[in-house]
Amino acid sequence: MKQFLYILPLFLLLALASCSDEAPSAPEDTNNGLVGQAAPNFTYTSLGNEQFTLSQLQGNVVYIFFFGANCPHCRDNGPVTENTIYQRFKNDSNFVALGLDTWNTSAGSVSNFKDVTGISYPLLLNARQSLIDYYGNTSDYDRSVVIAADGTVAYQGTRFVNRDANTVVDIIEEELAK
Repeated sequence: MKQFLYILPLFLLLALASCSDEAPSAPEDTNNGLVGQAAPNFTYTSLGNEQFTLSQLQGNVVYIFFFGANCPHCRDNGPVTENTIYQRFKNDSNFVALGLDTWNTSAGSVSNFKDVTGISYPLLLNARQSLIDYYGNTSDYDRSVVIAADGTVAYQGTRFVNRDANTVVDIIEEELAK
């Protein structure tokens, strides 16, 4: 019994050391997914009632923010897309930024999202199908995608926007320089 009393604290210490509130740090985003392939096309209507078709934007570098209007991470990271990405490139005539509401919420919810995040680029409604087309599911929101001017996917993020914003900026700069 005494041996058990000596081993128990060691076992508990090892068990506690292997548990953590933090997820293991993810390596740099190495997902190739659709990179190099033709970007899945879409047509959606914006909050401003303007229709956007991805294929009609060919010739431009297009940044896409996949968000859910009521998603807490997306609300936190919306300003990152506005301030770190959109504001940096908005004056380049060959750059377009679009937000796609993949939760298919109401226009009122997306409008509230726009107000809360300060996003000034177009936010498109009812875009869940694009999340399926780009990620194969409906759970990978709060992601960034960059479409090259030739219509191929140049970058497809697999992490929350705040974790890959600098990579996205670098990719957009590279694509605009071509």
